[in-house]
Amino acid sequence: MSSQLQTVLQTATTKFRDKALSEINEGERRVPGERGDQGVIVTNNKVQTALKMICPAGQVSLLTKDFSSHFEKLQRFIPLCSTAKAFRTAWNLRSQTLSHFDADVIANEGGQVIPMNRGSRIFECVQQGLELGPNKRLPFAFRHSEGNYDDNLDEMGNFTYQPPRDVSGMLRYRWCQMLSREMPVPFIVLVIMWFKYRLNDSLNHLFVTAPAKVTSYDEDLQDLDKSLHNPLRLQLISRTDAYSAINLLQALNDAQLEIRARRPLPDEVAREFSYDKLAASTKGKRLKTWAQSSGKRCPGARCRNKPFNGINPRDIGFGHVISQNWSRAFNFLLDKIDHPDNLYLTCKSCNSSLNQNFPDSGLRTEIEKQGTIGDWLRSSIEGIRAGRFEG
Repeated sequence: MSSQLQTVLQTATTKFRDKALSEINEGERRVPGERGDQGVIVTNNKVQTALKMICPAGQVSLLTKDFSSHFEKLQRFIPLCSTAKAFRTAWNLRSQTLSHFDADVIANEGGQVIPMNRGSRIFECVQQGLELGPNKRLPFAFRHSEGNYDDNLDEMGNFTYQPPRDVSGMLRYRWCQMLSREMPVPFIVLVIMWFKYRLNDSLNHLFVTAPAKVTSYDEDLQDLDKSLHNPLRLQLISRTDAYSAINLLQALNDAQLEIRARRPLPDEVAREFSYDKLAASTKGKRLKTWAQSSGKRCPGARCRNKPFNGINPRDIGFGHVISQNWSRAFNFLLDKIDHPDNLYLTCKSCNSSLNQNFPDSGLRTEIEKQGTIGDWLRSSIEGIRAGRFEG
């Protein structure tokens, strides 16, 4: 049995290979650098060779293994990462030398200053800017030092990293973007800064690192011929967000998981459509209207999965997958009980028959089929806000 991760990777690989082979034309690309633009000659043979290394056809099991290994390795470094604020402070020092006053400011803002470790490529002082992952398919870490080309990090933690001056490096960046678009999790890397700081004769460098995700990929993926040599756009994220992505990826890679793993809803959307915002409110009425107009059905068996458009809105309610009473008994669930992913639309008859019990296997299957409120928001949030189906 294939996992969800394998299925998504297979689809992403096919799409990316077809797109690259059909869109990329031969010719020269100019890549900016500290010493000015440099030319890179692109040929069909080079594109095919790069694709064979980065995302080979018919090798989904190997790609899944390497992709999982990337996140497993990343997970070991997350506890050593600094906050986005601390990393930005380190970046804005604009110096390759760190004073003890600088280090103290970084630490006070949630930074972790890591001494050099010659047993780790991540915490070793090397000039190579890009550190590749398993089988050189994906970038694992980016080193930054003051004075790099396009040396800007904005207040939201966004920055860019220029591609290596070869076809494989360029395509590797676009492959990361394709994975971020197709996957329920963003592609995450480490970003690293190193500074001169003498602790003793053997330890004379310190490192600050943070997780970052690939962003702003839709425009680049529209036409690979035009975007092939574009930089990779990244954004600093928190350790919590990194762990969330890693946990979801592990769920995606579980072939025995019966329920589809979901991309996390943005916090602001989860708050906007939490149970207390939906019950007996205009927002809840609009969601019911959307469900009626989009052909959704009650997942319950008592009404035999009656379509919502045949039910009076007053007789449609919001059910909890994990009951409210259960969550009150186990307090660690309390902050999740009213989350849209724990809510589903149901008729009052089926909701009352469930009472405070868990949905049985049949009802769980129907909820999975019809979708939770969170599922509907992921695909149709604007229509739900307007109270109309936009299909």
